[in-house]
Amino acid sequence: MKKLASVLESKRSIAGLFILAGLIFTTYQIQENSGQMKRLTNFESGIQTCFTRVNQTYTANILGDSTSAYLTQNFQNLTEECLAEGILGVESSFSKELSGAAKQLSNLASNVHWFHEDILAPNGTKAKTGEGRDVGSRFEKIETTKDEIIESTETYKNEISNSLNQEKNIFYVAATLLVMLMLTEYMSLTRKRLSNNAREKEAQAELLDNGGAASVKVGEIIRVALEQNNLINCSRLFANFHAYSSLEKGKNKMSLESLITPMGTNSQTKKLTTLDQIWEDDSKALSADTAGASKLQNINLERASSGVIDLLAEKLFSQGVQLDINIAENLIIRARQEEIEQAFYHLFAYAINSTQSDNGEKNISIFAHKLGDVVAFDLIYSGAGFEESILKQRVGLGGTTGSLDVDLQVCQSLLGEMDAKIQLDNKIDQTGNSVGGRVKIIFKAGMQVDAGANAGRLVDLKVGSKKEIAAMLNSKVLSAEL
Repeated sequence: MKKLASVLESKRSIAGLFILAGLIFTTYQIQENSGQMKRLTNFESGIQTCFTRVNQTYTANILGDSTSAYLTQNFQNLTEECLAEGILGVESSFSKELSGAAKQLSNLASNVHWFHEDILAPNGTKAKTGEGRDVGSRFEKIETTKDEIIESTETYKNEISNSLNQEKNIFYVAATLLVMLMLTEYMSLTRKRLSNNAREKEAQAELLDNGGAASVKVGEIIRVALEQNNLINCSRLFANFHAYSSLEKGKNKMSLESLITPMGTNSQTKKLTTLDQIWEDDSKALSADTAGASKLQNINLERASSGVIDLLAEKLFSQGVQLDINIAENLIIRARQEEIEQAFYHLFAYAINSTQSDNGEKNISIFAHKLGDVVAFDLIYSGAGFEESILKQRVGLGGTTGSLDVDLQVCQSLLGEMDAKIQLDNKIDQTGNSVGGRVKIIFKAGMQVDAGANAGRLVDLKVGSKKEIAAMLNSKVLSAEL
């Protein structure tokens, strides 16, 4: 569904252009057909006017009113000119559509001419006896021809009217689609802008917290920001780089052994030299502190996991994942604070991204309990679970075809540095189908320590220059060896 939405979003601009082009073309056709309809109506009105003039002449002839204006040569000439204008109008506007009507109109004009000739004798008097019947039959022929022309125009008018109705319907549908597309585009841009603003606020908060150098949320912030701006390859590239950096993180640390030389010949001088180097070089002093902090500590499991879940709360809400966590407050494990937070962050991010369900419900369950001197931590998520090739590979029954997700690889590497073990399997229902994945982590159990028991206490304070303090340290080392 996500891929389909991405494809539709990428084709939205093209669809908008096609709909806009269709609207322009439909509008042009509506204007053309409307103009054609107007010209056709004027043509029908003109034919009716011309026939009315012929009818007036015929009526005056039947009544025998020789002094009537309708029987004058001038009136009859104007009637024939009216028909000539109708012929020119058909040839200029409807030469293809009403080609048959144009021929009929030419015959009509010819019959009207001879009708006028029959009405008036060559000497300007009325026609002789018997010519009246010829006048009547010719008038009937003129009327029949006129009706045929009007019928042809009505048929063509119905065709134009049907085309206009279809074009109007197309116009309304296309206009509606274009408005909906514009609203969708506006909502998409608004949602992207709000999401970008949220990422900016998160990044600003991390920058204010010691520059974000020790934040476990940096990778996710940048990855989501790239994805929501459709920079998918850049997001994957950064995810791989961030995972590699996390895997290699512990390899460049300066260990405590590199700062302290073993006891032996000139050990006092070597120790003083090392201490003096740490004094002069702040980076070595920082490395020494970092190395000292690399020892496993007693970590409260519930606090460590809850802190990471708080960082991913927005991601859980946006993807509609329901989280059920059941960890006792007094469970203590042996770990390192920064590494365990990073490991949990990658593990929970993997579970959220992998959670899916046929019925639309997405669930993640987390619980932990103590078993002797170890603590078992379980995470179960709904979905397809792990591939069979990966599970066989991890127990030595398969080849190397499967590969873990990058987040799981980082999590596994960080847990290995803390002497914790990770196990993967699938949750199976009663029919034997996989309905979810399960990640089990085995930690070494720690001990509940009173917060004030090991609190540091200042027992002595020496004031002096660097050389004086170094001399005092030297005397203490010599006395200790003696």
